[in-house]
Amino acid sequence: MKPALFWLNVQHDEFYEQHNLSMSSFLLSTSRTVSIDFISSPEVNFFRKIAGGFGNNGPSFVFQFMGKEDFEPTTNRTYGSILSNLSFVKTFASGILVPKSYILPLDDKQYLLPHTSLVQDAHKAGLKLYASGFANDVDIAYNYSWDPVSEYLSFVDNGNFSVDGMLSDFPLTASASVGKKIIFYRQNIIS
Repeated sequence: MKPALFWLNVQHDEFYEQHNLSMSSFLLSTSRTVSIDFISSPEVNFFRKIAGGFGNNGPSFVFQFMGKEDFEPTTNRTYGSILSNLSFVKTFASGILVPKSYILPLDDKQYLLPHTSLVQDAHKAGLKLYASGFANDVDIAYNYSWDPVSEYLSFVDNGNFSVDGMLSDFPLTASASVGKKIIFYRQNIIS
């Protein structure tokens, strides 16, 4: 069975380079036999290196944000400062991957705070936005009553924003959540 889309994350390109290995060369040679739809990485220079190698029909480049105070290794800027300049990100990527707390932050007691404008800001800048950090067992706001399906649905379409995709350690739950929304939507149209 072939997956519908293939997402490849290159977490530490700098590490490979220090060991005389080239992720760029590997990806370009692999792309001749395997269709890669998305490539994500938290390193700006990695995208600048591989951008010309894929041409117009290549994969979508998705810049992965780490902690807001963490430093992006190739620019020596914090991810928080890069986040404040999404037009810069648009110069090398077509989307961003952010921890879910960048969109719906939690207070110190694990309750939801009001949503940020990040989804709208990313879309305004012409970027797709993908949320990450979903799990069935930890880090779920009390507002969801420990129901991960409710959490997923709050990111799909809550009346204020809708992310373009979600990355999860529990894909069956994410899939069931989206399916639940479609069934609910269809039932409301039919009735």
